Amino acid sequence: MITILTDKVAEDLSKNMHNEIIKTRSDIKHFCVENMRIEPCYACRHCEEKTYKRCVIRDDADLILPYLARSKTIVIFTPIVYGGYSFQIKRIVDRFSLLVSSHYYIYDGELVKGKSTGINYYVIGAHDGADAEEIQAFKQLVMETIKIAAWRGKPFIMPQDADEYENLIKEVSIS
Repeated sequence: MITILTDKVAEDLSKNMHNEIIKTRSDIKHFCVENMRIEPCYACRHCEEKTYKRCVIRDDADLILPYLARSKTIVIFTPIVYGGYSFQIKRIVDRFSLLVSSHYYIYDGELVKGKSTGINYYVIGAHDGADAEEIQAFKQLVMETIKIAAWRGKPFIMPQDADEYENLIKEVSIS
C-alpha cells in the first residue's frame, strides 16, 4: 500500500505522482490535509502507556492513520516552512509514533524508536525562495525522522530534484 499526504501548496505535485502510480497500482491512498481537522500532538504519552498504540485525540487523523499503518511506502508533499514541514503536515508527522514500536534500541550507533518495518519514506519539499540554510535544515529533519523510525527513504527538493522526482515516481510505482 502507498499513502500520499499533501499540503494544498504542493497538491499539484502530489496529484501528478498519484496519477502516474494509479496507472500500474490500485493500492494507493491520497490525502490532502489542508481542510482536515488534525490537532497537534499533546505529548500526553497515552499512546505509549495508557492507551497503547491509540491516540486519545479524536480528529481527522483517525481517517489517515489506518492507511499509514498498512503502508509500505509513505510519500509526503509539503512546502518548506522555516526549514520544516507545513504546520498541517507536521501535525500528522507528529503522530507517526503510533506507527512504530514504543521500545527503543540501538540502530547504526543511534538510539531509535521501534523496529525497522521496512517502510519507504519520501518527503518532497516544494520551495519558493527558501534559502540554502532552510533547505539543509529540511533535509536534516527528514533524515532524522528516517533514522529515528529506522525507515528507508530520503528528501527531495522541488524543483531542484526534478529528475530524481521522476525516478521516484517510477520506483514507488513498482515497489
